[in-house]
Amino acid sequence: MSRSNPHEHGAPNPATRWYEWAGGGNAGHVRYYDKDAKKNVDVTGEFRFMLLDQLGSVRGFHEPTRSGIYSNEVRDTRQDVLIVKASKGSLTLAEGVYKDIKDRITSKAVGGQFVANCYIAVKTNGTGELKIASLRFKGAALGAWMEFCKTNRAALYKKAIAITGAADGQKGGVRFKTPIFKTVEISAESDAKALELDRELQDYLKGYLQRTKRDQAEAAAAAAPPEEPGYDATAMGDTGAFDGPVDDDIPF
Repeated sequence: MSRSNPHEHGAPNPATRWYEWAGGGNAGHVRYYDKDAKKNVDVTGEFRFMLLDQLGSVRGFHEPTRSGIYSNEVRDTRQDVLIVKASKGSLTLAEGVYKDIKDRITSKAVGGQFVANCYIAVKTNGTGELKIASLRFKGAALGAWMEFCKTNRAALYKKAIAITGAADGQKGGVRFKTPIFKTVEISAESDAKALELDRELQDYLKGYLQRTKRDQAEAAAAAAPPEEPGYDATAMGDTGAFDGPVDDDIPF
């Protein structure tokens, strides 16, 4: 904290809304966390956004302490250290690069999952104005997202992306739904606004990634919504089909 930087842990996260894919039960849609109402709100119809950047983290629910799991955000899970914590008591559950701690954090005893945190430009308030938001994918939905990224690399940062529906999936006795994506052409005006928002985002990320890993983790915990108490990853269709980053050049 200083006179020119009054924030104790740096600038606040610029995301104005936190979305995620809900793929279990009768779901199969995007939802967001309403901080004022302190509840999740379902999004109906097509969900359209422009990708600005994406980082990786660990989220989940820790049954022993009945509290959410969080970590710092990283660009490269092969090199960057993750500090995974339970929010109650700030208990450290694991620390290290993803491949070394994966088995510990994804066990039933811990309840963590790898998450792609996509920073996006999206119209959030019905006025047509683009804002920075976050869109999180995990489990089977993350697998679908990474497959889409691999086959659409050239378009990811040039076009908009739409989630147009949901595909049924099953592993063993668990049924789930994964998002269906497509690319969408954008206007020059929308592209210019997305570039402007990305500059704002990169200013934030530059400062964020220069902090200590513990400060990064606390900043991520303060920004993102908590996991739901009693969250059951299997029931939500978030486990089994995909549970971590793969060995390619996607920046996780």
